[in-house]
Amino acid sequence: MNIILGDYFKNLYDKNRMSHAFLLCNTNYDNLKEDLTLVLSDYFFREKINIEDNVDVVLVRPENGKILKESILNLQEVLKVKSQSHLNRVYIIDGVEKMNDYASNSLLKFLEEPEENIYAILISSNINKVLPTIKSRTQVLVIDSSSNFILDSYDENVIDKAVNLINCIERYKTEAIAYLTEFLDKKEDKEIISKIICIIKYFYRDCFNKLIKKDLCYFEKYNELIIYVIKNNTERGLINKLIIILKAESMLEYNLNVNLFLDKLIIELGMINNE
Repeated sequence: MNIILGDYFKNLYDKNRMSHAFLLCNTNYDNLKEDLTLVLSDYFFREKINIEDNVDVVLVRPENGKILKESILNLQEVLKVKSQSHLNRVYIIDGVEKMNDYASNSLLKFLEEPEENIYAILISSNINKVLPTIKSRTQVLVIDSSSNFILDSYDENVIDKAVNLINCIERYKTEAIAYLTEFLDKKEDKEIISKIICIIKYFYRDCFNKLIKKDLCYFEKYNELIIYVIKNNTERGLINKLIIILKAESMLEYNLNVNLFLDKLIIELGMINNE
């Protein structure tokens, strides 16, 4: 299973903090089908299910590249009928960014007044095209796509800033914010911050690989820092850091004050409990 997706839902389920709606970004249903099947089986139905052959799972997908209002209204009609088999019902909308305005507004009303035991899983390959009002009513998780990351494509200065920030967080925890001015500009460009966060994400992915005895994929020349990180982090701690970073990636575009955003991210990463 996708490590981040599986652990994300496990964490919510264990803490009894399941939302009524989730937005999974940077992916599509075909890529997530196997992982979603396991997630729904483990945390929504507590038995093995087949997404496409289960009356309590409703799947909506684009037709001719669009999702129209009629599809959302039909979905709502189907969900009005109480289940005879399970406590929960789940609807999945693939390509939610392809809804027209009428469909989006119909879905928004449905999200604003959630019914008990009905859960929404929205999937989007482009979060920027999803209505902000829909995003605000869901728990957002950006699904990682490792195959697109090439470290050498980043400017050395940006890589150095990212690595210095990781080193600072790992050594000084929440106190790292006091050292930022040593390697970050006072008013760092949002695009640069976005690149730094992306590099940090893949660095921790490599740390996780090393911890579970897999090969490094991107940061072989930073092996000394990676060893330091895995000596001071548990498997659970690294997973939690990745979850925080993935959430931060999805929220960066909505933050006007980049410095405060970065401070918050550093504090959250520094507070991870590795016991």
